Amino acid sequence: MQGPAVRAIWAMAIKDLRLLVRDRAALFLTFVWPLLLASFFGALGPFRGDDPSASMQVLIVDEDHSSASAALREQIEADPRIELRETDLDEGQVAIQQGEAPALLHIRAGYGARAPRPGGPSAEVELTVDPRRKTESSMLVGVIERAGWQSMTEHRDWQPLTILRRDLDPRADLRSSLARARPPNPFAVTFPQGIVWAVIACAATFAVSLVSETTRGTLLRLLVAPLAPIQILLGKALACLLAIVGMQAVLVVIARVGFGVIPQRWDLLALALGCSALGFVGLMTLLASLGRRTHSAAGLAWMILMMLALLGGGMLPLFMMPPWLQVAASASPVAWSLVAIEGAVWRGFGLAELALPCAALLGLGLVSLAAGSRIVRQA
Repeated sequence: MQGPAVRAIWAMAIKDLRLLVRDRAALFLTFVWPLLLASFFGALGPFRGDDPSASMQVLIVDEDHSSASAALREQIEADPRIELRETDLDEGQVAIQQGEAPALLHIRAGYGARAPRPGGPSAEVELTVDPRRKTESSMLVGVIERAGWQSMTEHRDWQPLTILRRDLDPRADLRSSLARARPPNPFAVTFPQGIVWAVIACAATFAVSLVSETTRGTLLRLLVAPLAPIQILLGKALACLLAIVGMQAVLVVIARVGFGVIPQRWDLLALALGCSALGFVGLMTLLASLGRRTHSAAGLAWMILMMLALLGGGMLPLFMMPPWLQVAASASPVAWSLVAIEGAVWRGFGLAELALPCAALLGLGLVSLAAGSRIVRQA
């Protein structure tokens, strides 16, 4: 597009954003209400993960049962942040895979019999960690290293410690990853939900405004002016996109500064938020094309979005749903958005895991935008 066309699109977008700011009810619904929901339900904490004030329960398998292994365990448990729990190797690995513990410490037989001579082979322990709980596992590695050094200084008949990491593959068994992963605190769950509710509210608000302009003849007058239908549609879409991105940014800042929600990957969070915004912008145009009158369009848009939210985890967190409902939730774009955002915030997703929900959101946006563009063509 050339300069005049781009300026016309920006002018349309700025006009719609000004109308949104002046509409106090719409502004409350798109920003204040999602923030209240996230704060209130996060404070209740019915789906709290590990209590940050409690000690971290680490599984341990001690096959050596020597004075050296006992000294290591004693030094680890001296840290108030760590609590060791005995288990066997098979049960411990299953517990890590299911997200029931952050790490498994394996002390093999012969640990205490390693050569104590300077320059001899070092004693080794194996540490298996849940890749979705990187912050906790990093802290644990530091505790074990310090415990090994303290044990060396107090028991001079054995040598320093080497930690062999045995990280689980986060892509293994992705079908049950929603059930295994656990949030670090309630706000890590409620703020992604709040962000999605803000996105839903923006999509519904702009869908209703587009129908309202069609009903009142505003859209027709714009078409009579030297504006192409595609410019009007892109102006509306741009205004909705900017509103969604603005609300997302504000809620992310509040979650980080006010509630201690620290995303594991900021870059992937930006990708998830962007794809969510684009997906629901397209859905907004499709919803606008379904209604002929303002009130009927508002009711229909909110009914559809509420159904998608109920099914997709907007009310009940996805990881609390039974497995069959998690499968059904995969049909809702709300679930795609939540999985993508939570994947960057606390599920430990990489780019490969984020690709599917993000691609689904982008595909939804493109298809919905194409299908919904008829509201401008038929005005």
